[in-house]
Amino acid sequence: MTRRYENEESGEDILRNLIITIAPIYIVILVFKWLTNKNNFWIWLLYGVIFLVILISCIIIWHKIKNKISQRKKDHIINIIKQAGLEEYINNFILRFGLGQEKSKDTFKIRNYSIDQNRINDLQDFLSQKQIKFSTSDIDILLSYYIEKREKEVTFESIKVTTRNFSELNGSDFEKLLYRLFEAMGYTVQLIGKTGDQGGDLIATRDQERTIIQAKCYNDTNAGNSAVQEIVAARNHYNCNKATVITTSHFTKEAIELAKTNNVDLIPREVLQKMLLDYLHESWN
Repeated sequence: MTRRYENEESGEDILRNLIITIAPIYIVILVFKWLTNKNNFWIWLLYGVIFLVILISCIIIWHKIKNKISQRKKDHIINIIKQAGLEEYINNFILRFGLGQEKSKDTFKIRNYSIDQNRINDLQDFLSQKQIKFSTSDIDILLSYYIEKREKEVTFESIKVTTRNFSELNGSDFEKLLYRLFEAMGYTVQLIGKTGDQGGDLIATRDQERTIIQAKCYNDTNAGNSAVQEIVAARNHYNCNKATVITTSHFTKEAIELAKTNNVDLIPREVLQKMLLDYLHESWN
């Protein structure tokens, strides 16, 4: 895992630096003893061997204790999330913000995931509202656990399933694929895409959430401002409280900026691929 703060020095770094400092001094002493007093040389060599054995033993014991403490802490954090029924929220957070959609120097990185620190602060505030007080290191452990779990599942599922291609789909096929996807996610879905659809292709409803979805099945073209403008109009027209644009391609920089201003969710190709694998167990390229 890439640390958010690169200047933080771990216990392993401190120990390594200490050994690097002591070793040359010890070698110089040995050379000096060999040249001046060979009897003392063997005594100092014995001291060095004993010290090395003790050091290695301490390191092994320290690592075992450290790993056990870390595992207990992780289990405690995960149990809190499970008992609060927030696993789906955490997975959604990772899926929504974990693929580096927001460029920032201050990020949490693990595997191919990159999450902006401001988003992590938002997650910390969200958990705090649920009476869950997690430190920054606790959030790191939490996200690492669910990302590693997700990636292992993705690997196993990818091995089992046959890969399909977005390029084989037309607009209607893509809408039907999204219909199946959102049904698998627990939504009640209406397929409304047709001529004169006012910019919306599907409406997905779950509890108090009513989402208008626009499907953009592109291969070589990025979705631009017009897609965001259309879905904003469709959100009002269909009386929805959320708006989402999903594409088999990517979004232009201008579209991303406009979406932020108008509170529109954008789901690019990489996020869509993960969603399809997670919920439909289908691999798409």
